[in-house]
Amino acid sequence: MSKRKTDVLYEKGTGLELFTSREAARFLDYHPVAFRRLVSIGTIRVHSRTGNYPLFLREELEKYQITNKWAGRKAKLKPKSDQPLPHPDKKGIPAVVTVSHKKKEIIAENLPDFKWADVPAICARVIAKYGKSSLRISLELPEGTAITITFQPSAK
Repeated sequence: MSKRKTDVLYEKGTGLELFTSREAARFLDYHPVAFRRLVSIGTIRVHSRTGNYPLFLREELEKYQITNKWAGRKAKLKPKSDQPLPHPDKKGIPAVVTVSHKKKEIIAENLPDFKWADVPAICARVIAKYGKSSLRISLELPEGTAITITFQPSAK
């Protein structure tokens, strides 16, 4: 016996796709009772009702999948983050910090383990030691690419 496939419901004014409770639970791969519990505690919001049946927006369910670890894992979504996760076997990038001070290039610091999050602290240390001078951070990536980051003091 095959499962009966229901017609797709759309909101009249916007055309957004709507799910019944059973369809929403199936979409999230939750048991219907577990899904109703999420609705009753307010974790998932009912968008509208048709008669006595609650309806849920597909967009809201997808947003829940993305923001909830358990639902995302059930949907086999990979977590999104602003920064890539560091590889445990790899060390940071070696860097050399140079300063233009009194018309000379001075090596201010040798950093064996440079990380992008260290840049504000590096700038603060150099300014404290040499004043507002131009600062250069030179990096060499493992594949051989050289990068130079230059900071010029603001003219305030």
